Amino acid sequence: MSDKFTPEFSRIVKTDEQVSAKEKLVIEANEKERAALAKRFELVSIDSLTAELTISTASNGEVTVRGPMNAKIVQNCVATLEPVPEVIEDTVEVLFSPHVSEEDLPSNPDDLEDLSEEELMALLDQPEPLVDGKIDVGEVVAQFLAVAMNPYPRKEDAELPTSVKTEEEAAEEKRPNPFAQLAGLKEQLEKKN
Repeated sequence: MSDKFTPEFSRIVKTDEQVSAKEKLVIEANEKERAALAKRFELVSIDSLTAELTISTASNGEVTVRGPMNAKIVQNCVATLEPVPEVIEDTVEVLFSPHVSEEDLPSNPDDLEDLSEEELMALLDQPEPLVDGKIDVGEVVAQFLAVAMNPYPRKEDAELPTSVKTEEEAAEEKRPNPFAQLAGLKEQLEKKN
C-alpha cells in the first residue's frame, strides 16, 4: 500500500503544452469530488466548488495561477453542532517555478520552529516547485478552500456553554463533602451532651 497522497479534486495542467502564454480555465468539483473533500476537511458538505483561473507562463518558465474561487459549504457549529452554511469567495494566487525543488522546502513542520521571522516570511514568498511542467490546479483550489473557510463556525444565536463538566467533576459534586459530614456528626454529639 502506498503512502502517496491522491487528491480528491485533481485537475492537472501541463504548462509545457500551453499554446499561449496565458490560458483561462474554469474548473468545478463534481458531487463525488465534493463529498471526498468534505470528508477530508471534516465538513458536513460542500454544495459547490468552482474556480475561474488564469494560468500565465513567464519567459523564465515561472507560472502564475490566479483567479476567483467560490464555494458553498456546510460545517458544524462549534457550540451546538448544528449545521452552519457558509459562502466562500476568495482569490487563488500561486507562483510556481521550475527553479525551486521540493528539497528546498522544509519537509518536517518541526523545522519551521527554528526559523526566524524573516526566514519564515522569505519561505512564504518563495514560489512553489513546478515539477515536470505539471500543476494540479484542483488541489491548489482545495488548499485555498481549506484556508478560507471559517475555522470556528457558529450559528448566529448559539452561545458557548459557560462551563462543561466532565463526568469526574459531576461525580465529585454528588459525593458528600467529608467536612460537612464531620460537622453533622459534631452537631449530633453536641445535642446528645
